[in-house]
Amino acid sequence: MLGASRPGEAAMPESTTHRRAAKTQLDATVIGIELTLISIIQGLALAVLAGAAVQPLLQWQWQSWPYVMTGIAVILIFWSRSLIHTLSFIAWPLEFGHTFGYFISTMFEAAALSQVGDPLHWFALNTLYALCVWGLYTWDLRVVKRQEADFVSPGERALFADIVRDQKLNIRWLMPLTVAFQYLSWWLVRQYPQAMLGHGWHLLLIGLTFVFSLNYLYGSVQLLQRRREWIMERHAQERAED
Repeated sequence: MLGASRPGEAAMPESTTHRRAAKTQLDATVIGIELTLISIIQGLALAVLAGAAVQPLLQWQWQSWPYVMTGIAVILIFWSRSLIHTLSFIAWPLEFGHTFGYFISTMFEAAALSQVGDPLHWFALNTLYALCVWGLYTWDLRVVKRQEADFVSPGERALFADIVRDQKLNIRWLMPLTVAFQYLSWWLVRQYPQAMLGHGWHLLLIGLTFVFSLNYLYGSVQLLQRRREWIMERHAQERAED
């Protein structure tokens, strides 16, 4: 009901009620923009990967197949994590720094996905891509903390705590380790091309990357399952305030 207040609160002035209703509508608009953007940029990344995978698949270049499979996992990780972030904390006002970070990260992601047949360039570009994602997590943590006052109910507070915990885990541990591993892989391929490329040891590096990617993707599925009710409560609370 328009102008309804939370239990124990005095009725809000009409102007405040209208502002909250406008905020709710703008939140929905921003979420729509985010979801559309995510679909477009990851569709572009998938198109790049598909184009790069044609020759390895048709010409039976089996050593490139793990890179193709890892590329698919990378796309699914970006898409699922971005979707979870959008549903969890994206709201008005539109955050251009966050949005620009998506474009920059996708540029390096797509460049890396085009190199499924070249391990040296693959690991070099994925090091840069991981750095971009690391920066994106750091930026998003600032965005979340600025919105802390909007998380009021018990479910919203639980959601906020879980968002901050996950962001810090990625900023302090997961992304630094990813950057370090991708850089180390690039260095090994560059320094020992005979062993890494000639004898196929690069397959161990991409195999470990693939296993980590699958585990991270599974963690994204669990993350959404854990937040499902909290996200529902957050959006239900916003509708109640409209």
